[in-house]
Amino acid sequence: MTSKSIKKRILDFEMGKVFRLEDLELSRSEYNAAVVALGRLAQEGEIERLSPGVYYKPKQTRFGVVGPSMEERFRDLLYDGDTPIGYLTGLYAFNLFGLTTQHSSILEIGTNFPKRNTKRGIYAIRFVLQKNQICQDNIDMLRLLDCLKWIKKIPDTTVDKSYSLLKKKVREYEKEDHKQLVELSLNYTPLTRALLGSMLTDESLVATLHQTLNPLTRFRIGLSPTLVSSQWNIQ
Repeated sequence: MTSKSIKKRILDFEMGKVFRLEDLELSRSEYNAAVVALGRLAQEGEIERLSPGVYYKPKQTRFGVVGPSMEERFRDLLYDGDTPIGYLTGLYAFNLFGLTTQHSSILEIGTNFPKRNTKRGIYAIRFVLQKNQICQDNIDMLRLLDCLKWIKKIPDTTVDKSYSLLKKKVREYEKEDHKQLVELSLNYTPLTRALLGSMLTDESLVATLHQTLNPLTRFRIGLSPTLVSSQWNIQ
């Protein structure tokens, strides 16, 4: 395959696509030509180099060029083909749920297996071990549970505000989703389970979570006593 045909293949990608050299499905002998073609396209502004070996085809809108979404930018760390192997969490989740507007160059990714922290472009990537099996259907719930777990670390807000917003989010789930949330929370910290239990209304689910907690444990996170029942020992 010539540099010209490689260039055509890249230009045929849809706008907004993040891709790697491997996505071109080239033979080893074609790699040099591909590197040359990618370099020229980057110089011409047809593509952008996000990090070594990772490129982006800019999406042009009437408001100007739109950068890739965080999911697309780090897709190779989040998916194996179409199967999720990780998910963006931490400050990304805080922003997603409207808990804060602050941004950071530190990116946290939940994964099922330990990984070494790395750096990509301006982002320092920290991998956080997730004990629950990650799948497409539970990522939103895992993010919510992460927010409960880290409720004291959410910047530029108060614990009361974060609690109220997360409680509203929990109440928006269907009953069957509440069961799944409880099951997932069993692999989280006692504080996470206590906070979730205080937000639920189903008595059997509330009892399930309450039974997992040590009655002598006090959770001091600065939450107003008017927002939560005293049975959860959250202060």
